[in-house]
Amino acid sequence: MAGHWKNPLTGLCVLALFLASSEARENTLAGKTTSASGQFVIYSKDATRRTNLAQRADEARSQWVQKIGSDGTLNHPIIIQDLIGGTKPRGNANALTGIFEGDGGEMKIQTDIYDASVFRSLALDVEIYRALSLDWIYRKHPPKTGKPFHSPPAWLLEGLVEEKRISENGTPDGIYATLLKSDHPPKLEDFLKAKPELMEATSLTLYRTQALALLKTLQQLPEGPKGLSAFLDSLAENDADLKTLLAAYPSLENNPSRLGKLWTLSIARNSASKGVEPYSIGETVRALKELLDVSAPVDPKKPGLVKATGAAAFPAMAKSEGGPYLMRQKSAEFMSLEFRAHPLLKPVIAEYRQITSTLASKPKKNVDKQIGETGKILDLLLQRTSKVDDYLNWFEATQLDTLSENFIEVTTPPQATKRTDPISAHLDAIENRGW
Repeated sequence: MAGHWKNPLTGLCVLALFLASSEARENTLAGKTTSASGQFVIYSKDATRRTNLAQRADEARSQWVQKIGSDGTLNHPIIIQDLIGGTKPRGNANALTGIFEGDGGEMKIQTDIYDASVFRSLALDVEIYRALSLDWIYRKHPPKTGKPFHSPPAWLLEGLVEEKRISENGTPDGIYATLLKSDHPPKLEDFLKAKPELMEATSLTLYRTQALALLKTLQQLPEGPKGLSAFLDSLAENDADLKTLLAAYPSLENNPSRLGKLWTLSIARNSASKGVEPYSIGETVRALKELLDVSAPVDPKKPGLVKATGAAAFPAMAKSEGGPYLMRQKSAEFMSLEFRAHPLLKPVIAEYRQITSTLASKPKKNVDKQIGETGKILDLLLQRTSKVDDYLNWFEATQLDTLSENFIEVTTPPQATKRTDPISAHLDAIENRGW
């Protein structure tokens, strides 16, 4: 039997099997780790990756419990499978989340990861929040085998991911200011219908900012977390549209314009807030190296032979299945770093953002020369910053800890002789009277 679920890459409904036992889909050859919360079961041949996945999933779950006002009670198990290195089914995205029927008719939620790049991007967090959302939506009434089920709205998933990212890295005011200075201010109706999976980097970054602003707006309404909980409950039977959202928040009086105004005010309020301190050179370099920590086979037909690493891997990644989506994600991450980066490295980061953005729209475009030149500039900048750091360290190390004895004894300068002439006496009298 089969049910429908929404592919995060294409936005289209595709078939997902409801198996008699989800164990048949689990990788029995891989190691198994259960997260500290007990809700996530991780399968991977890599023990370190299992541990990191369990920790990252539980961190997302803690944030989730806080947002929806849950008491943290476990509902359904969520399985995360590391299938990297295996054969990815044709047409599948790099990470997929679906609902399956387990032993005894029990519902299980499962996320399969096919590409290592998912671990180093926000795509993993999106899938974890998707799994948690499905768990909540269908916790009381699991979907029947062969029946379609509703996926949570993209703005909720992206808003949660953006909130988590900001808590770790911060976001300067420039993003919000960009939204407010636009010739066409954002409209709530259009925003709710948008498909972030099809956006280029700049639009995706702005979308995540808008999503977080909407999430904060809903949290500040009288319903608080109960409103979000009611909204998710309604998705078991209804689509995630504006009508369903308004029904979960009676304080809005079914008035979409009121929610739109509150949402715009939330964006303006964040724009007026105090900005986050920019990164130092060292912090920028570390963040940039993390974004460049990628690899991909030069020849997709021979993945075990030669692999490209760093920015040189971007063209190969773009040509792979789901590559344009990965490039959009990577470009959005470069843009986020660009806002907060040290001025010395901003041009290089902007260049990498442009490269990944180009590959997202034109995966076969030759950008090797641009990547090579950008890499040379980065190497020169890193050499220069290294020399500056060495000099500052030397300067600090060679400073005297104590003052020279020549400056210890300081003689008191002689006092000026007091004048007694009539003008001086008159001025002294005025000063004494406080004038």
